[in-house]
Amino acid sequence: MPVFIVATGVLILLLLIIKMKLHTFVSLIVVSFVVVIGLGMDLSKIVPSLKAGIGGQLGHLASLFGFGAMLGRLVSDAGGGYRIAITLIDKFGRKRIQTAVVIASIGIALFF
Repeated sequence: MPVFIVATGVLILLLLIIKMKLHTFVSLIVVSFVVVIGLGMDLSKIVPSLKAGIGGQLGHLASLFGFGAMLGRLVSDAGGGYRIAITLIDKFGRKRIQTAVVIASIGIALFF
């Protein structure tokens, strides 16, 4: 049953973000409340648990985004972004430029 509740939470999260155009962070908080209530957590422990979990994750993500921004700036200043764009346009052609952008965004993020 817990797997079903979490899977339902993921579907609700996608629905809120994609269909209802609700802000991602707000959607995540709403779905988090729904999932923990569905899993039977004591109501008095929900807010401290979410606060500790989100706070811990944001602390790690802030440093990751900070270093990513610095590295991205270095790549941009060195002309790497232009070179990547030109190479992908040459490989995929102008008609499939969206595919090239998707591959570049996934590949660059995994590489760094």
